[in-house]
Amino acid sequence: MEKLFNKKNTIIFVGLTALFKTFLSATLELHPDEAYYWLWSKRLAFGYFDHSPMVAYFIKLTTLFSHNELAVRFSGLIVLIIMSILIWKFVKNLFGETAAAASIFALNSMPIMFIGSIVITPDTPAFLFFSCAVYTLWQLISTNKTKFWYLTGIFFGLALLSKYTAVLFCLCLAVYMVLDKKLFWLKNVHFYLMFLISLTIFLPVVFWNSSHDWISFTFQIGHGLVSSKLHFNYIFEYLAAQAGVIGPITFIAGVIASFYYFGSKESKKVFLASFCIPVIVFFMFTAIKRYPGANWPSVAYLPFAVMAAQFMLSNVKKRKIFIWGIVLNVFCSVLIGIHMKYSIFPVAKISPQLAVLDTTNWFRGWKELSDALMKRKIVYAVTKQHQWSATIEYYTDLKIASFVSADRTNEYGIWWTKEPADYQTSKKAVVWVDYEMDKDYSEDIAAFPPNATELIVIKRMGQPIRQYLIIEFGDS
Repeated sequence: MEKLFNKKNTIIFVGLTALFKTFLSATLELHPDEAYYWLWSKRLAFGYFDHSPMVAYFIKLTTLFSHNELAVRFSGLIVLIIMSILIWKFVKNLFGETAAAASIFALNSMPIMFIGSIVITPDTPAFLFFSCAVYTLWQLISTNKTKFWYLTGIFFGLALLSKYTAVLFCLCLAVYMVLDKKLFWLKNVHFYLMFLISLTIFLPVVFWNSSHDWISFTFQIGHGLVSSKLHFNYIFEYLAAQAGVIGPITFIAGVIASFYYFGSKESKKVFLASFCIPVIVFFMFTAIKRYPGANWPSVAYLPFAVMAAQFMLSNVKKRKIFIWGIVLNVFCSVLIGIHMKYSIFPVAKISPQLAVLDTTNWFRGWKELSDALMKRKIVYAVTKQHQWSATIEYYTDLKIASFVSADRTNEYGIWWTKEPADYQTSKKAVVWVDYEMDKDYSEDIAAFPPNATELIVIKRMGQPIRQYLIIEFGDS
């Protein structure tokens, strides 16, 4: 097993993964969500309606000299390298070099990490800082050095500054303290100082919310938990989604290992399970009220990968299955990545509807819309969703200002509190985006003068996948 899972092969694997992700990051158009977060970085604040602000700071740092697609996504590549080094140091201390290498393979081969992490979102910094907090907490346990209390507090605070769901660190810590008989920490002043540091780091977000009627906090609580209906079927869909984004073999291995380690008498195994199971179970119960995104439990993927790897290394048969699981993950991820760029799967021949629903469509077609608006010399564009407005602003290099006329509340509601002074005298356009290709715009087009409208159909391998209707109004 050491012939495969060793330091040299691990470096090669991480390097090749980074190169592949660099290629895709540089050549794929931004996902609309990425454009939205890029827009945050152009308007830095202590908080935003949707999330904590760290993703905006990450993008700001990587786009100081350029804001091309690679620059916007570059922090994801940095996180890949940092996390691989962190896992090596962490797992080598726990189980040895072979397990450390296998854990890096397990984590980085997960489709959500191998290919999904190309997209820069709040999960990128949240995953990094949550994992760092887990690592420094274990360093505290294994060395009993006081400095690790404070380092854990710093990283937990930064995780909260990245995404609100990082608060689940507290739940995981409580579970671990009970299971591993660490309740005596409650008598340790450093325990409370750790959280005081975290709160201090998070205070800017609290301050921002206090001056904006607590809109971000209330939105996230309602967004994740409030619903009048119960959807028990969502639990199974959630677990199936996890198997898909983690990889079926790695997922099954991780689940079995998690519950096995949860009842272990070894502190290190209990520790790993405690910082994984509570997160996954929390979102499983959340699914009863509202279907959670497949990426939501991503902060737990480091201990999950470690447990899956260590569990599967225990005998020869499981090792072979584990290797095939990694091969399957990498193979599928590479194929998806190539399809994202080159459209290698003839999806339209299978089903035109399936071709429209292909999620990799999100990485194409936005430049065409922006180019059409620029040719018309539009100054202001109005859309129905914040992501559409953000892509227009990104691909016109902020030459066109855009806002949202109808959508769930979002950051545009804070930015656009009053009409610009030149709005009434400027050339404007309403942009309708139909990403399901189920809208016939012929009647809408007929209601306006011929030169005032333009229908743009985005095709992929000859199959229409999205259409835009531009309705121009106002003076130039």
